[in-house]
Amino acid sequence: MNKPLRQKLSLVGLTVLLGTLGAASMARADTPGKHPGYLHARSDLRQAELLLRAPDEPNVQRVLRQTAGEVHEAIREIDRAAVLDHKDIDDNPRIDTTLKRTDRLHAIEQLLAQAKRDLTPAEDNRAAQAWRRRAQQDIQKALSLMTQASALDKAADHRAGY
Repeated sequence: MNKPLRQKLSLVGLTVLLGTLGAASMARADTPGKHPGYLHARSDLRQAELLLRAPDEPNVQRVLRQTAGEVHEAIREIDRAAVLDHKDIDDNPRIDTTLKRTDRLHAIEQLLAQAKRDLTPAEDNRAAQAWRRRAQQDIQKALSLMTQASALDKAADHRAGY
C-alpha cells in the first residue's frame, strides 16, 4: 500500500476516533454535580492511557511508558477529587485500534490537552483542589513526554526514509 493511501486511511481512522470522542463528551455534558470536568478529563485520560499501550519503536515506547505512568497518576488524582463530588468514575472507553503510529501519538496529545482544559475551571472544594492540581501537573508532565516521544518518532521515521 502506498504512503498517500495509508495516510488517507489513517486520517479516516483518526476522524472516527475524534467523532466518537466528541459524541461521548456531548453525552457526558449533563453529568450531575458541580464539576463535570472531572469525568470529561478522566475519560480523555483513560482513552489516552489505552492508546499509550499500543506497541511502538523501542526508543519511543520507553517514553510512552513514562507518559502512561503520568497519565495513570493523573487519573488517580482525578478519581480522588471526583469522589468528593459524588461522580461515577466507572468510565472505560473503547479505543480505535486502526490508528497508525503518528496519528495515535497526535490523538494522545489532543486527549491530554483536552483533559488539561477540562480541569481548568475553579474548584471550590479545598480537599479536591490539591488532587486536581496534582492531576494537572501529571498531565503537563505527560504532555512534555509526548513532545519528546513525537520527536523520537519523527527522528526514527527520518532515519528510515519516511
